[in-house]
Amino acid sequence: MILRRVISHVKNQEWTAIAIDFLIVVFGVFAGFQVNNWNEARQDRARAAVYTERLKAELHAELEYASALLQYNSVASKAGEAAYLGLAEKAVMDDETILINAYRASQYNWYERRRATFDEIVASGSLALISDVGLRETAIGIYNTPMFSIVQSEGQSSRYRDLFRMTIEPSLHRDLSENCGDREYATKGAAVGLLTIDYPCTLTVSPEEMAKGVLALRSDPEVARALKLRNAQMSGRMFDLESTIRVYGLKTLFEGQRTP
Repeated sequence: MILRRVISHVKNQEWTAIAIDFLIVVFGVFAGFQVNNWNEARQDRARAAVYTERLKAELHAELEYASALLQYNSVASKAGEAAYLGLAEKAVMDDETILINAYRASQYNWYERRRATFDEIVASGSLALISDVGLRETAIGIYNTPMFSIVQSEGQSSRYRDLFRMTIEPSLHRDLSENCGDREYATKGAAVGLLTIDYPCTLTVSPEEMAKGVLALRSDPEVARALKLRNAQMSGRMFDLESTIRVYGLKTLFEGQRTP
């Protein structure tokens, strides 16, 4: 209809009417673009709010994981130090205590990272939607640091872990695993259960089997050497983990806030 009006005005040389028609068309196009921009901005704000809340929840789970990992490694490290003193006969310690500490020093913590939201944000090119600079930088740092995978892989491939299991009898290892191994506990923030070895335990095998296990560990000098290496490794990685949490502000992000 507008086109027919313009053609009619041109034929009749009605220049004022032509100008008015032109302004109407320009205003209509502008209004259409503006409405579209407002709609896109509204959708972006809605997506940003959802992404922000989801990202905070997953980063809180990461904080709980990191804290549990530090606690787990702290217990394993102390167990390793005690086991070394016991195996080297530098401290008075019964066979059961030596075995429990030696076993727990060989353990490592495992956890599946909670990063689905961050990966979705990056894949969709929506990182700029996170207006909270601190939240955005913490997420980038925490999800790109290799530290968590390094700690896990070092524990899993530890030479001491292999030697310990190759040295003791399967029945003794089974008893240690069942009575003194990893236990899962749940928290509000973490999406999956976390692991701990920080609890008292006792073995059910005979004192003779315990004595035989300790003797086997003492008889192989490579066990003590590997244990010293593992102890030094765990001590260093705990420092690295604490530094990672501090540098990327993971703990600071939630200080003074309620658990999501």
